[in-house]
This record gives sequence, structure tokens and C-alpha cells, in this order.
Amino acid sequence: MCPSPTDLPPGLVSKYDGHGPRYTSYPTAPVWRDDFEEASWQKALASANERSDDPLALYVHLPFCVKRCLFCACNVVITQREDVVEAYLDRLYQSIDRVAASLPKRREISGMHWGGGTPTHLSSEQIRDLFGRLQQHFTFLPEAELSIEVHPPVTTQEQMKVLRELGFNRVSFGVQDIDPEVQSIINRGQTLEQTEAITSWARELGFGSINYDLIYGLPGQTMDTWNRTLEEVQRLRPDRLAIYSYAHVPWLHPHQERMPQDRLPDAELKLELLRTASRRLVGDAGYEEIGFDHFALPTDDLAVAVREHRLYRNFMGYTVKPAPDYIGFGLTAISEVGNAFAQNEHKLNRWNDAMDRGESGVAKGMFIDEDDQIRKIVIERLMCNQRFSYAEAEALCGKSFAEYFAKQWEELDSFEADGLIERQEDALVVTSLGRHFLRNLCMLFDRHLADMQKEGRFSRTV
Repeated sequence: MCPSPTDLPPGLVSKYDGHGPRYTSYPTAPVWRDDFEEASWQKALASANERSDDPLALYVHLPFCVKRCLFCACNVVITQREDVVEAYLDRLYQSIDRVAASLPKRREISGMHWGGGTPTHLSSEQIRDLFGRLQQHFTFLPEAELSIEVHPPVTTQEQMKVLRELGFNRVSFGVQDIDPEVQSIINRGQTLEQTEAITSWARELGFGSINYDLIYGLPGQTMDTWNRTLEEVQRLRPDRLAIYSYAHVPWLHPHQERMPQDRLPDAELKLELLRTASRRLVGDAGYEEIGFDHFALPTDDLAVAVREHRLYRNFMGYTVKPAPDYIGFGLTAISEVGNAFAQNEHKLNRWNDAMDRGESGVAKGMFIDEDDQIRKIVIERLMCNQRFSYAEAEALCGKSFAEYFAKQWEELDSFEADGLIERQEDALVVTSLGRHFLRNLCMLFDRHLADMQKEGRFSRTV
């Protein structure tokens, strides 16, 4: 359990409250190269095709929303025009066909996630058609994780039935905050009754895992409103919770300027919102901490994986079913194939034009070298399991951890003195308090960080 507020060393928050990546990948997307061309992507796919014994993971980006939530940093398209959606789906099918043609030996799928935007912006018929197109080319393994993000106010019981019939077994509901005033400030308008109803439908239909997304640090949040949100969440008892830090980056997402910035929680309060959630969910409700911002009931697959040190992380989030190659379809989708990253065009018109030219739509990417592969594994282990075995570093680079990362080994002195880590005989271990500063710890191992920070692209780490 996290220490109480009085256990925080004085000045700790201000010391570590800088700007930094969230590390959904390493190297992070800002350092990927614009000159990663079509030929580079085809080379990566050809390499993936030869790993025929391994399953794939898929991501499908469905960017459409009826209106914009003001906190959102996702790449969305606000529309109610059916012709725009249909044209996107037609081009998405072309993209699926082309990738499948490059992977004749790789067709088994261990995991798939549909995100957005609002995937349930699609009608039931469109959902069936898209899933059917994927089934034409790929075989979903019986134990595959099939997950989808769902926006409760626009999702019908019929759509939930269709998703379950198709085999989706995990569902994630955007909740963010239950307080009506906070909902109004962020332009969401989702009622507690809507969240409760769709949760009930999911349970009746037999979804194996129900996740809620919450966000701390939103304008208007106070300890009182946050505790009421947590009370309702504890009552509804989802299997998993992802509690994300609000990233206020209006220089990247100008619509965030429409929210009252004078009502944003300061860094001290923001950290205490997360710590309160941790104390209540772990101490009172029996959840277990997953990574540094997720929680799961003890019987959930994620919690079991943490206890067995086999949790993994990719662009779909934490997973227990890793795949060596992960392919994204659609606008802004990200792929990780072998030692290559690739990201599709962000602008709908550019992605449309690339599809019409018969291209992949990849806008940037990179092949990572051996040093970054080692750093990638260190960061992933810390983000997933809050520990890294020194022996693993030696196996990767032929040197001890302290020797290979000599500069970082010295910089860890400060983290250790602040009670955020322990350098044990065989492993670097993050403490309970250190979980809240995990991004800062991972930043030590990021060799590209200095160049990226000059661009001002990142949210605050606390």
C-alpha cells in the first residue's frame, strides 16, 4: 500500500515533476524518422513473414466520434456523416488485404484490439463486416484476447451482443470521472446510469474482463469529487481499472484550451488523487496494482501474470499474451514488427490518398539498433514488473548492468536516497512509492530524451 501523504519526503514532487514520455514504446514516437519509406515497411513485413511459427497481434483504429471530449489527445475525426465512415472502411479493407498479401505464412492471431475514436460509432452491420474481413485473412486462436474500447453513451445493447457473438472477450469503457460537473467541463456528458447499464449488459453477455478508464488531474476534480467517483467504481467493481494522468498539452491539442486551466489540480493534489485511488482500490477493495497506473482483481489474468512475472506491454496496453509482431491498421495506427516501428499518417486526407495510390499509409518509423533494444527491454521490465534482473542485462550485452549503464548507475543514487528504488544484489527494484515516479526512472535509460525534450512534446510526469 502507498505511504500516507505525511510519508512523502519534503520537496519530492517538485523535484521530479518535469516533462517526459509515457513509454508506451521505446524509442518513443517523436524520434521515429520521416524517411522510413514504403520499402522499409515492406522489408519489415517480409522479415515478419519468415517467423511463421509465431502468432501476430492486430490493432484497428476507428477514429470517429460524434463530439470531441476536451481532455482527449487521441487522433479522432468528428463526424456524423455516414459516407465518411463508409469511405474509411472501404480503404481500411484495402489496407488489410495488402498486409495479408505480404504475410502468407503468418495468419494466426493471439490478440486484437479495436480503438479510436469510438469503435462503436460503427453500426452492428459495419462491425460484422469489418470483423468478417479480418477473418478472411487471419485465424484467431481459441485463446486469443479480443478487446475493444466502448463509449457508453453511444453504444446499444444490440452492439454489445454482436461484439460478444463475434468473440470479443474484453471490453474497456471510458468513464474518466463520474462527477457531473467534471463531465460537463470536459464536454462528455456521460451519466452514472449509462455506465452502470452497459456494465450490466457486459456481465450478462459473458465478457471475460471489464475495464474502466479513469483520468486524474482533470479540471474541477477535488478530493471530495474523486472519492465519490471511487465509491461508485468500487460498487460497480470492474475487473480492471486504468487510471491515467491527464496530459495537458494545449500546444499540441488546442481544443484543451477550452477547459478552465485555473481549475486544474496542482502537482501535489494530482499525485494525491492517484495515491488515494491506490489506497482505496488496493487497501479497501482488494485490487492489485498492475504496472504503475493499472489495477486488477486478484483473479484477473493481469494480476496472475504480475505474480508470475510474465506481464508484457505494447501499444494495446498491458497484456499476458505477447506477440513478437504487432500490426496496426488505419489512420495513425502503430505497428511494431521485429526491430522496426512504423506509424501511419495522422491526417485523414493523407491516409486516404496513400490508400488510393495502393500504398501502406506509413508516415514514419525506424529500425532500432542493439543498444536501443537493450534499453527497450530494461524500460519494459520496469514499466511492467517494477524490477529488472541484472543477469538479463549481462545476457543481452555481455557486461554487468552497472558497467553497461555506468552513468545511469551513478544517477540512481538520488532515486535510492529518495526511497524510490532498491538496488538489490541481483536486481533493480522499484518501491511502492517509486511506482508514482516510474516515468522519471525510465527516462534515465532513454538515450534520445535530451533531443525530444527540446521540442516540448511531453506532458508532466507527476
